[in-house]
Amino acid sequence: MPQAKTLFTLEAVFAKKGDALILHYGDWENPDRVLIDGGPRGVYKSFLKPRLQQLREEAELEEGDSLRFRMVMVSHVDDDHIAGIIDLFNDQLDAKAKKKPLPYKVDTLWHNSFDDIVGSRNDNKEVLTRMAASAASSGGPGLPLPKAMSRESRAVVASTAQGRLLRNAAKKLAVEINSPFRGLVMFPAPKKVSLGSGLSLTVIGPDEERVREFQARWNEDLVSILAKETESANAASFADDSPFNLASICVLLKMKGRQMLLTGDARGDFILSGLEKARLLKKTKPLHIDLLKIPHHGSDRNVEYSFFARVTADRYVISGDGEHGNPEVDTLRMIARARGAEKYAIYFTFTKNAHVKERNKKRKAALRAVMNWVKEKPPNCSVLFRDAADENNSILIDLLDPYFE
Repeated sequence: MPQAKTLFTLEAVFAKKGDALILHYGDWENPDRVLIDGGPRGVYKSFLKPRLQQLREEAELEEGDSLRFRMVMVSHVDDDHIAGIIDLFNDQLDAKAKKKPLPYKVDTLWHNSFDDIVGSRNDNKEVLTRMAASAASSGGPGLPLPKAMSRESRAVVASTAQGRLLRNAAKKLAVEINSPFRGLVMFPAPKKVSLGSGLSLTVIGPDEERVREFQARWNEDLVSILAKETESANAASFADDSPFNLASICVLLKMKGRQMLLTGDARGDFILSGLEKARLLKKTKPLHIDLLKIPHHGSDRNVEYSFFARVTADRYVISGDGEHGNPEVDTLRMIARARGAEKYAIYFTFTKNAHVKERNKKRKAALRAVMNWVKEKPPNCSVLFRDAADENNSILIDLLDPYFE
């Protein structure tokens, strides 16, 4: 990190196919922190926990001191975002059970559990309780539901169990949930949230109106699920509307005149709509920010050119490892087209030679495609990779760096 009096730095920890972000901000000597997502299973143990231990050492904490997070945020309840946070909270519970000092102090948890979103009726809550109990006890979503149920629908069930595990852990640890919101973290209120040291957050998604529409659809389809009237229980239709992505918490963070937009796995049109409703984006003028975390690991199924044309940035951050073909080269082309001749940088959480060492054929092909694009990238585009020799297993982006001024 550069020697500076004030920090506003996003650290993207390698999280395989998922996200694990640490925001460092405030005083250089004693910064505040926010943790956003924790990656899929295995990431916490292999990458995130070792990095947090390094931060403890850098802060010169005593053995009995806790590493403080002003907030831990789960952008949405999908395994590649929530699993590592569950592991972190389980470490907390384990320390508490052994009457040891807690390794972390979490002021508040922002987390929209899936059953909170869709469980608007008592019969919903009853079936979701059975779903969560079944998934938790079996280690997966094996449920008394149609065998032909789609992968997406089963993932919804699995997320119900994960969301409840995290919510229950937070309650046992007396961590505030979704403060200062009353219920779900979603647009429109409160308009801004302050996290100290001059940092403010504006929530632009999920949208309350859209969540209510989704609740209504779930109420209708639940009848078919319980009656087993359809082969796939209609919940499969949610795949087109990305149920997890619909619930992604999207926030615009501001500090000392700098701005970064964190998008989870939200769809680009939802993000644009949220920015417009928050009066941050005009129809006739693009919003230019310092950093954009690309939604859904660079998938071209979540964005179109119009998204990048209307929200431009100096720095783009993409987390992923080639799984599911992400990041997509088409996404990189859309960014290049939108930026034109302007100077910009793209940060990847994988290493420059990841495609050489990758054994999985599909991931290898996706990473090789990115590297081929990098060879022919526009001259005004800088590309930065995670350094394989960096023991942090992460890449840091400092928004107070004058590189683009």
